[in-house]
Amino acid sequence: MARSVLGNAKVYQIEGDFFTKFKLEADEVIDSGMCGDIVLAIPLEKPEVRRVVKKFTLLDEDSNVTNKETFETEVKFMQTCDHPYITKCLVAGVCKDYLAICMYYYPRGTLDNYVGNLSLDLSELCVIQVACALRYLHENNLVHMDVKLDNVFLDADFNAVLGDFGLAVELQPQQKTVQRSMCGGTPCYYPPERKAATDNKQLDPYKMDAYCLGVVLWALLMERDPDDGIDYFFEARRKQRLPTHLRELLLKLLDKSPSRRITVADFLKRLRRDSVHRRIIDRY
Repeated sequence: MARSVLGNAKVYQIEGDFFTKFKLEADEVIDSGMCGDIVLAIPLEKPEVRRVVKKFTLLDEDSNVTNKETFETEVKFMQTCDHPYITKCLVAGVCKDYLAICMYYYPRGTLDNYVGNLSLDLSELCVIQVACALRYLHENNLVHMDVKLDNVFLDADFNAVLGDFGLAVELQPQQKTVQRSMCGGTPCYYPPERKAATDNKQLDPYKMDAYCLGVVLWALLMERDPDDGIDYFFEARRKQRLPTHLRELLLKLLDKSPSRRITVADFLKRLRRDSVHRRIIDRY
């Protein structure tokens, strides 16, 4: 598309506290990361509802610039991307000591907690939903850059929703590559070309997203956590007892050559022939 789907981030400047401003009660800290805490929140006017507030600390001078950039990227992507399998920013604000994003709460947590504990049908459904989100992004010249189990959230019905857009990038309509220095990600999800590249090497970010999707599918089918020392393609190829239609496509996502690796859109197109979830593939 020639026109960007990303709009300007709408962020409130708050003199006091984010929770007070938006009538939220801070509950427990459910996770902590490099940027700050993720807090469970209760809307005072709807105490039966739960929300999540992601806080980016401004108290550490060394990380302030990075946190501000990550915050702005996340808000921009989450406010303007319109897809059912992409997390939404409900409201965002800048306070004196921290930045905050309020989001929906996903009661099932993240997909990494279910490796080895999901049925084949649910595993396939979750991967399809993430792939639909990625197809939407890629059609709009956007790349996630950090697709992994930990960044896939599950709602009460085990629907998968892709989140954490802090490393996401928007490309120009005809742009096919980015410098390796612009590529984020998590080491155990890096495709081979990412591991071997120097900082100024041009890489295809769409194919890197596709590889990361392959690692997610690999983990769910093999019932093993990803690890930097694993040759995913080799392990998948020698594992014969995998569903035929998924095994073939898994190997195509994990192909070590980005030129041979299939795109996310092609993955969905091929999977549709044999999947009971073709309605989702067609609709989203």
